Amino acid sequence: MIARSLLGRTLLVTVLTVIITHLATLVVFQRFYIAPLVKHTIEDRANHIFSLIAALEYLPPDAKTPFIQDFDDSAGGVIQTTGPDPQQVHSPNPSSRVFMLEQKLRQKFPGMRLWVTEQGNPPTVWIPLHTSHGEFWYLTQSRRFDADLPEKWAILLIVVILLGVSSVYWAVRRINRPLQDLALAAHQLATGQVKPLVVSPDIPREIRHVSEAFRTMQESLKTMETNRTIMLAGVSHDLRTPLSRLRLSLEMLTLPNRESIEPLVQDLEEIDRTIDQFLDFARDHPQYSLTLTDLAPLLHNCQERLESRGIALSLTIHPAPEVLVNERAMERVFINLLENAIRYGAPPFQLTLSCDNRSVIVGVRDHGPGIPASEVTHLLQPFTRRESSRNGPPGSGLGLAIVARIVALHQGSLSFEHPQHGGLEIRIHLPIPG
Repeated sequence: MIARSLLGRTLLVTVLTVIITHLATLVVFQRFYIAPLVKHTIEDRANHIFSLIAALEYLPPDAKTPFIQDFDDSAGGVIQTTGPDPQQVHSPNPSSRVFMLEQKLRQKFPGMRLWVTEQGNPPTVWIPLHTSHGEFWYLTQSRRFDADLPEKWAILLIVVILLGVSSVYWAVRRINRPLQDLALAAHQLATGQVKPLVVSPDIPREIRHVSEAFRTMQESLKTMETNRTIMLAGVSHDLRTPLSRLRLSLEMLTLPNRESIEPLVQDLEEIDRTIDQFLDFARDHPQYSLTLTDLAPLLHNCQERLESRGIALSLTIHPAPEVLVNERAMERVFINLLENAIRYGAPPFQLTLSCDNRSVIVGVRDHGPGIPASEVTHLLQPFTRRESSRNGPPGSGLGLAIVARIVALHQGSLSFEHPQHGGLEIRIHLPIPG
C-alpha cells in the first residue's frame, strides 16, 4: 500500500497539513475579516438606501426626474419608477447577503421586502424606495452583495494541494532513489550477491553518509569472507594429506582381526565428510549455472545411493514440471537432508516430489524426535547444532546451513513440517519458471 511507503506517507502528511492549514485560515479569515467586512458593507448599503429614500422624499417635484435620470453610484445601481413583474421575482435566499440587507432595512422600515429576478447574468436585486410622493425602485446586481468567495477558496485550495503534492512527490522521489538503491544492496548482500553500492554525490548528506558506511561494511564483509574462505579451504586441504596417509596406513596394517580397525576407518570417513562440508561452505557464494531439470532422476539417484549402503528409502513421485537448478548443487542438498535424517532421525525415511501452483516441492521425512519450531532459525546458522545432538552422532553443524544457502541461491525456500504421526519433514520449495 502507498501509505506504507515513505513517499505515500510524506504525500499524505503534506496533503493533510495543507488542508488543515487552509481550513484554519478560512475559519480565521471568515470570522475576523469577512464577517466584520460583510457587516460593515451591509450597514453602508442600508445607509445608502436610507439616503436615497430621504432624497426622493424631500427633493422638489421638478428636481426628482433629473435626479433619477442622472443618478449614478459606485455600485452601478439605477433608480426607476416601474417595479418588477410579480411573476418573475422571488424572495432572496436566507443565506445570502441580500437577505441580510433586507433584515437591516426592516429595522427602520418593517414592511420592506427585497426581490430578486433571475433574468440577466448576474441576477438583479430590486429594492423598493417608499416615499410619500410615490414608490421608486433601486436596481443593482446581486454580485455586489454575494461575492463567490467559497468557490474561489476551493479552487485555490485545490491548486495549492496539487502544487504541494507535485513538489513533495518530486523531492521525495529524489530522496527515495538512493534509499531504494541501499535497500536493494542490502537485499543482495543478504542473498550473497555482493555488488558495490554506487553513492551519488548529489544525494542528501545524511543518506550519503549511511550509503558510504554501508559500502565500507560491504568491503569489510567481502574481505572477511575472502579471508575465511582462504582459511577454511587451506586448512581443509592441508588436512586431506595426513588423513589420506592415516587411511592408507590403516588399510595396510596386517591384523588378525580386521574388524578392530573398522571404527577407526569410519572416524576417518566422518572427518573426510566434515572436510567436504567445510569446503562446500567455504565456496564464495558460487554463481551456479542453472538449467531446466527434471528432479525425478536426481531423487532416484539419491535412493540408489542410500540403498547401496543398506538404508531403505521410499520414494514417491507425483507429476511435476522442470525447474531451473544446478544438478550437482541440488543433489548435494538432497543428500545433506537425507544424511541428517539418517543421523538424527529414525526410519522409515521418505522422499517425495510434488508441486502446487507456484513451486515444485521436494520433501524429506523421517520418524525421529523432530526439531522444535523455536530452534529452526538457530539451526540454519553455520556451525550450530542442537544441544541434544552434541553427545550423539558427530557433525560440523554445517549441513542445514549449506542447504539453506544453496536453496536461497536457487530463489527457493525451506519449510519445516511436523506431521501428525510424529517425525520431521523438511520441504524444499523451488519456483516454477515463467
